[in-house]
Amino acid sequence: MNNLYKNLKVLASITILATYVSCETIDYEGTNDDPSGPLTPVTSQLLTNAIANGANSDANQRGIPYIINDVTPMLYMQQITQGQYPGASRYNVLTFNYDDWYTGPLQNLNEIISINEDPETAVSAISYGDNNNQIAVAKILKAYYLQYMTDYWGALPLSEAFMGIDNPQPVFDTQESIYNFLFAEIEEALELADTDAPGPDGDILFSGNMQQWLVFANNLKLTMALRISHVSPTLAKSKFEEAVASGMLITSNEDNIEYHYGTDDISDSPWSDRFKTREDYILSRTMVESLRENLDPRLFEFAEPARDSISPVTNFPGGIDAGYVGAPNGRVNGNVPSYSFIKSEIIYTVDFPTPIYTAGQINLSLAEAALNGWNVGGSSAETLYETGITASMEYWGVSDEDITAYIEEHPFVGINDIAYEKWVALYLNGSEAWAEWRRLDWPILIPSEEANDKRIPVRNAYDASISDNNSVNYEAMVSFQGLDNLHTKLWWDVN
Repeated sequence: MNNLYKNLKVLASITILATYVSCETIDYEGTNDDPSGPLTPVTSQLLTNAIANGANSDANQRGIPYIINDVTPMLYMQQITQGQYPGASRYNVLTFNYDDWYTGPLQNLNEIISINEDPETAVSAISYGDNNNQIAVAKILKAYYLQYMTDYWGALPLSEAFMGIDNPQPVFDTQESIYNFLFAEIEEALELADTDAPGPDGDILFSGNMQQWLVFANNLKLTMALRISHVSPTLAKSKFEEAVASGMLITSNEDNIEYHYGTDDISDSPWSDRFKTREDYILSRTMVESLRENLDPRLFEFAEPARDSISPVTNFPGGIDAGYVGAPNGRVNGNVPSYSFIKSEIIYTVDFPTPIYTAGQINLSLAEAALNGWNVGGSSAETLYETGITASMEYWGVSDEDITAYIEEHPFVGINDIAYEKWVALYLNGSEAWAEWRRLDWPILIPSEEANDKRIPVRNAYDASISDNNSVNYEAMVSFQGLDNLHTKLWWDVN
């Protein structure tokens, strides 16, 4: 990112010089203006790009589709594993770069906020939606992205970020201060949002529906509050109960928030792209055997039967689970047809939607809060636990009869039950599954035997460019956060 700042500094100097010379010599009266294009940034385009961020591939995509489809934490969580080319399933990616988030979606959102807050530019920006609603949406999205980032890396440049050439070497803010900032951003967005005024153009998530953005913000707030419950219980309880009091939580599948893809190569599902020419991802043995052992009917909805093998162990009546075979984590599983693939509708339907927040996830979060003694509206932890399981199973198409049988065989006992069910309910939502597993330390996952370092990562390490180009602040960060590796726990990860 600092190399980019240096390049921007040079570019800015050239631009200023050119402008100075042109002003002092000849007035070209707009000769260099493109008559077919806008003279100021178009906030609707900035918002669209901030949500989807262009080309739909793992290499260069940043935005909501990337977060909810990030394969690496799915591999860490042993929901899926890799075929003949194991990589992240062996934890062999040692550093990760966050620059594209700063120069892409976050910068776009900051620009939307700046344009709509400036009285001079707000006049033209209002043609793309109410100024305050544009700001509110940008702040909500910014909070969502930054929570994802800090839950991956921990400390991040924030208070001194986005200053360009004025400060190319920003300090790192602690994760605690980042969370405090994000709560403040969400509160400001909730105050600004006006459901009676036009929502923002370019909103490919909710089509400018501000009520939906309020729902998104409150479920984000609830998720963040529970995330810090072990280290800041008073603040966590307060923010969680505020989200409950809003009446805008996702408690039924009709309210689920999903990302809907297009059908072209730019906007289609990442899963469709991944399986166009290769078959790299298969079900993990951990996930398959956990579902089999618990007689969980979601097994038949998560996966396809293997084409070339059957399981030596069957638990379901009549051996109907014989075709479901999981692969060892991190091993070279070259004969991929011997294992179960992700459900074909997911990987071969180009516009198959991906959930962001679901009733299963939120009800299980409410169950944990009830167990903590927080106000969740009167329901018990046991009831919410059962509601969460029911919602997850209904979402995946499990019959009422099978749901009832499963719940009867898996009565609520305590927090580990909630943690396990959340791991299952967050299938293919790797980012959230990884975060909740780190916080709750359940279920017990055995690291891959093929890994050089047989420990499941608990954070991302910073790209080497950070220590090279911002060494003073990098060393200061290491002094308060801990060693920059994959195994230093984050602020909220204290179990």
